[in-house]
Amino acid sequence: MNTATDVDVLVVGAGPTGLMLANQLARRGVRVQVVERNAGPSRQTKALGVQARTLEIYARLGVVERALAWGTRAIAASLWVEGRPAARVPLGDIGHDLSPYPFLLILGQDDNERLLGDELRARGVEVQWGTELVGLTQDAERATATLRQADGTTRELTAAWVAGCDGAHSTVRRLSGIDFPGAPYEQVFFVADTRVSGPMAAGELNVYLWPSGFHLFFPMRGSDHWRVVGIVPPALRGHDDLDFDALLPALRQEVGAGLAFQACTWFSTYRIHHRRAARFRERRCFLLGDAAHIHSPVGAQGMNTGLQDAYNLAWKLALVSHGHAAAGLLDSYEAERIPVAERLLRTTDRAFSIVVSNRWLAGLLRMRVLPKLLALAMRGERTRRLAFRTISQTGIRYPDSALSQDLAAPPGHAPRAGDRFPWLRLAFAADGAAEDLYARLDDTRFHLLLVGQAAPPGLPDALDGQLDVHVIPEHPHNAQALDRARIPRPAFYLLRPDGHVGLAGTRLDAAALRRYLAERLQLQPRTP
Repeated sequence: MNTATDVDVLVVGAGPTGLMLANQLARRGVRVQVVERNAGPSRQTKALGVQARTLEIYARLGVVERALAWGTRAIAASLWVEGRPAARVPLGDIGHDLSPYPFLLILGQDDNERLLGDELRARGVEVQWGTELVGLTQDAERATATLRQADGTTRELTAAWVAGCDGAHSTVRRLSGIDFPGAPYEQVFFVADTRVSGPMAAGELNVYLWPSGFHLFFPMRGSDHWRVVGIVPPALRGHDDLDFDALLPALRQEVGAGLAFQACTWFSTYRIHHRRAARFRERRCFLLGDAAHIHSPVGAQGMNTGLQDAYNLAWKLALVSHGHAAAGLLDSYEAERIPVAERLLRTTDRAFSIVVSNRWLAGLLRMRVLPKLLALAMRGERTRRLAFRTISQTGIRYPDSALSQDLAAPPGHAPRAGDRFPWLRLAFAADGAAEDLYARLDDTRFHLLLVGQAAPPGLPDALDGQLDVHVIPEHPHNAQALDRARIPRPAFYLLRPDGHVGLAGTRLDAAALRRYLAERLQLQPRTP
């Protein structure tokens, strides 16, 4: 631990990304401080969808049951064209054996912040509200932040590392001299919290496609409670006094006359950009979430991507902060997360262009061809599973990372280095019952899974005992589960704390594991 600084990590921004990072650091014993320029938590929200991968992380954090109680499970997305049902994309049945949470949870960003904020306070960390970053310098040993407090006074704080989780207008990014190339979309969006009855499929995300755009109806807690997101008609853009009532004629025309709105309790308009920071790190400063990448809302990916940025960086910062790993390990954050952001920007921008274009061909594709193709494609098991992995973010991989190494070419579709290790139920004793693998693995530690082999002598003792070894015994249930996941025997997998495979092979060689820990993870293992 670096005692020459006030804190190990200064987190700038108390949105979902910053709160996730602070929680993950605090539970690993890292000294962290969170500052937020706003006076208090957000009461309004744009992000609504919580994907399966985020729920898996919430389970490790101990907050998933509260998230599920507060949110609404959407087991499918229903597509409508000109007020008539056109296609349905199931989520629950295609992901039932891929994740413990095979659905989209509708839970507003404000509720996610409340959930993570409550957990952070329980860990003894309080957000410093009304505190704005106004200056930032770095040297070889530390970063010095100048913070302006609510009363107008300033103070300096030193940190070993600074995490910019401060949104699209990131001060950390600006003070670090990092470009943010991209452009805004021409469309203006709106979000409204409503009580409405109509033809919407209950408990599902309803997507209404119309000639030059779309509207999304998200099911919320309570009777007839829907969050509506859509595009402001061109004739109404630029109206400073625009309210929800002004949109109702267009909504009824584009969605259908069967809508009956009882109330609108909150309404806001906003613009969306598609941008990615030129880099995610400048010496001791990192960018995460909207500070690093922003894109269209297609696929409900934005907030979840920021949460995964935090999950990726936290365990690495903890190892470095505690002196278990060299600072070079932190280079892997940018190397792993920039490709994810680039791919996300490409796919969401392409999809968004199709659903908002007013060109005749695009309109034909959106209104007539796309729903039919989607309905046809979702009949195939392989396509359905690929769709779930993509939307749920459980399919994110780091195959080209310096931290990913296969000692032997994995057969077929077997898990390999960089993959999120599959969700399985396994028996860990020859006479034991099957249990949830994810629930068993502590995500503050590394885990070595040995299949079809015993632990060899001379395993390195690294991380002060933070490496757990699990021998998967022969068991009828295990054989079925391993076959379903296409895991060969013998095999071994070293899992990083975030659940991705670091090192994989067939027969474990203790010397190879020692080399991986020293050279790839830059650890200093000890041999007993």
